[in-house]
Amino acid sequence: MAREIVLEQVVQCESDLSAIWKGLSDTDWVNRAMGNERLKVEPATSPQSAARYLVKTRLGGFEVAWTERPYEFDFMRSLKVRRDMVSGPVERLDVGYFTEARGANSTVRVRLSLWPRSSLMAPVVRLSASMTLNKLVAAIGTLDQALLDARGGRPLLLPPAHPVNRERLERAAVALDESGQGALGRRLVDFVATAPDDHVMRMRPYELADEWGADRRALLCACLLGVRAGLLQLRWEVVCPSCRTGSEAADSLSELSTHGGCQLCDIRFGLELDQALEVTFRPLEAIRHLEVGPFCVGSPGRMPHVVSQAIVSPAGRAVLTVPDEVGLFRLFLRGGTVALVQSEAGAATSVELSDGRWPERLTVAPSATIAVSASDSAPERHVKLERAAWTNLAATARDVMLLPLFRREFSAQVLRPGLSLQVQRIALVFSDLVGSTDLYTHAGDAEAFRFVQAHFEVLTRAIERHGGVVVKTMGDAVMAVFPDELAGVAGARDMLTDFETFRLGDALGERTSLKVGVHGGPGFVATANKVLDYFGQTVNVAARLQGEAKAGQLVVAESVANEAVANGLVAAAQITERYPARLKGVEAPMPVVRVQVCARPAAVRATG
Repeated sequence: MAREIVLEQVVQCESDLSAIWKGLSDTDWVNRAMGNERLKVEPATSPQSAARYLVKTRLGGFEVAWTERPYEFDFMRSLKVRRDMVSGPVERLDVGYFTEARGANSTVRVRLSLWPRSSLMAPVVRLSASMTLNKLVAAIGTLDQALLDARGGRPLLLPPAHPVNRERLERAAVALDESGQGALGRRLVDFVATAPDDHVMRMRPYELADEWGADRRALLCACLLGVRAGLLQLRWEVVCPSCRTGSEAADSLSELSTHGGCQLCDIRFGLELDQALEVTFRPLEAIRHLEVGPFCVGSPGRMPHVVSQAIVSPAGRAVLTVPDEVGLFRLFLRGGTVALVQSEAGAATSVELSDGRWPERLTVAPSATIAVSASDSAPERHVKLERAAWTNLAATARDVMLLPLFRREFSAQVLRPGLSLQVQRIALVFSDLVGSTDLYTHAGDAEAFRFVQAHFEVLTRAIERHGGVVVKTMGDAVMAVFPDELAGVAGARDMLTDFETFRLGDALGERTSLKVGVHGGPGFVATANKVLDYFGQTVNVAARLQGEAKAGQLVVAESVANEAVANGLVAAAQITERYPARLKGVEAPMPVVRVQVCARPAAVRATG
């Protein structure tokens, strides 16, 4: 191997450091802006190397391949990567960015280090590296100017690489407008038509909604309607719980299995609907062809929750820096070793850890350093410090399944038979129409059926008003799911009050009333009778609590009722009884309350 060639240049930027870092750390965009070609990526499985991928592409006119290590970076300070080349004129390439704040401006120092395979190739390698450095510097300058022009907004730097099919786009726009989407739908169409490839190849509706100042749920619905209009394609992405990037994607729920895996983090994980499955969108191929990529592997900008990452070599030592803030972080070593890190004032300013012998939790001061050492026999692996809070920018599978629009328009999206996926938190509501049997006896089947169907419509409106959705109806009963217990209580309250108004206005309502049970917790989703359904103990308890209720009541766990009262969802005076309920299938008595939302009709009191 010939002597190292080092090229370096300093770029003075007018934008502030945080904005420059956000763009610079999106290395997929940087490579696109430089005009680099797409990468061909294969898993690299050497257990002794930190490299997780084998990458092939063209650089500087040469066909090259290298093993890709994870980026090493320290948030808003430095970012670097080492590439061991397996073909081409260079044996090793290191790329580094080093950033500093300069008042309201910033400085980026770009450094390329190359080791030619032979001295004869050194002049060619130096020339090629100089051209690459110039492209990098130009990309940083373009980023800086775009940030200045947008005054800190997200820059739209690259035009679409391929022309948009205007005829198909207009047809989709008309269909979306006819679905009632108005200005939001038109903005979505314009975005699909004009945004750069890297901005539309993985459209995250919540992230877009925040950028546009739009309602998240409304934009998620607009994207789903965009699928129906022939504008967008829906994708189910399996998201790694550590790096939180999509490790695989599917067009249909039926393609999923119970577990996912991440090549980068070297872990396997269960597909939880509220964390491990995210819904994203991209333009339909008939509307717009995309240069999907990838153009980079493991871009730090796509993992904004990771604040520091380094590689630990055998018998080596890596140092990570905790952000200058109080909070909860997580230390992760490739393969799954983890420790929670609490940052609080007055704690230790440095910590030394040995590979494989970590405490479950440690406390350090803001800006503290955490050093991780490895033994001689340990493989080369990356270690990272990440924010413990789960990102709220993901439209999860749970969120989508709570949309009435999804259940109505995407009923074909079901899990394959026999597969059930867990959801960490949901609330189930069961209702029962009191007096319905008597109604059929006295009013006749046709009139009783009309009343029951009309009451379903009343309850459905109340359920959807509070973010819930009807899962199914069973005879005269409703099973609905809500995002949490308080939403479930609010929905159940309105179900009772709205039904009361409805029954008083119907000649058949005199002998009827409604009762409801609410319960929250983990559950499972599976396909039953060709639709998505919920199963598990949370569902069972919710059904049992409905059985505990009397006419005009909802029954709920005492702790949830207390929280509902504190939030003004029900009045304390409406709680008529607190007692330990003995529920079938539940070992210990459960503290519950009866909430009398509506007075019991006289006819119902007389019949029980």
